[in-house]
Amino acid sequence: MPKHRSAAHDSSPCTRLTCWAIVGVALVGLLGCASGEVVAGGDPEGSAAGGATGRGTSGGGGTVQISIPNTTPGSPSSSADAAVTSQVGGCDGGDGCSCPPLNVAVLGKPGKWGVNPNGDPDTALQDWLNSSSAGTARVDNFTNRVTLSADFLATYNVIILASLSDDSNMGPWWTYSDTEVAAFQAWIQNGGGVISLSGYASGNEMAPDNQLIGFSGITYNSDGVWGDCADWTICNCTGSNTLSDWNRTDPVIANLSTGVTLVGYVNGHSIKAPADGHVAATISGQDALVGKIVGKGRVLAYGDEWITYTSQWTGAGAPNADAASCQGYLPQDKYQMAQFWYNMIHWSQPTANCFTIVDTTTPIVIW
Repeated sequence: MPKHRSAAHDSSPCTRLTCWAIVGVALVGLLGCASGEVVAGGDPEGSAAGGATGRGTSGGGGTVQISIPNTTPGSPSSSADAAVTSQVGGCDGGDGCSCPPLNVAVLGKPGKWGVNPNGDPDTALQDWLNSSSAGTARVDNFTNRVTLSADFLATYNVIILASLSDDSNMGPWWTYSDTEVAAFQAWIQNGGGVISLSGYASGNEMAPDNQLIGFSGITYNSDGVWGDCADWTICNCTGSNTLSDWNRTDPVIANLSTGVTLVGYVNGHSIKAPADGHVAATISGQDALVGKIVGKGRVLAYGDEWITYTSQWTGAGAPNADAASCQGYLPQDKYQMAQFWYNMIHWSQPTANCFTIVDTTTPIVIW
């Protein structure tokens, strides 16, 4: 059955906001390097693990976006069942960039909810990652099912699991072969990082995620967690409940909450954490963000998809965006969405030493 969401839940918001909005933030580069020297973000000897070895392209400065042909060597986009769009931000450090790009794949369909169901796009994260002013970032978006072969996986450092389905509200949900599951597990153990999202629908939507990450002991439950509201004015103006309970003391996952106070959350799934897992955040007494180091790689599970919607980054489309009483209380005012995504990506791939972000309007903490 589809996941039906009402427009109101008492005085708390119950619409589904899940899109990856455009934010006035520029990802500089998962690479900010020139002539073999890292400008920002870490050790010049560091490189991103997980199989990606491609070099960044050089540019003369500013924001440059280059379409990656479907025939790029090593790219899976020539697969008949893969609907893929690829972009790469131009390197702003001259010739000789020494850091390979952080290669990210987003697998699955976007959500259909948000403050404007079917009208709250999920492009914010991809647009953010593909923007650059001093580096290179490469993101492939696969909305159709792809075969998880070793060759496919070796192209990427980080894989983000969206709704693994033919339709994010109705299904059917994808299933993976034993060979694919084994390849995915090996990719993580050899240095890959996965970020899984859930809460796109009711029914058995968590099944494919559990198939892929279950070997780690982290799994999604089939419940529904609406979440709590830390401040009713914020919840009314943003159209979402708030995730605000962070574990800032566990050194393994403390950086996941660096610079983050609130993000939007509505009707997700709780997560079962293994004894050797690390709970980074809870909501309504349930685990909402769980991470685990697995071999050389990392598994990170988040219980909701609300953080993907444009409205939760910029307030675009929020019904109360123009209300005088909501000025200063909109998502762009109260949520730290870019910081949260930076934290999750960097935690998932800690060897990406050139990963940094430039935002002169609202700077984030680079760690």
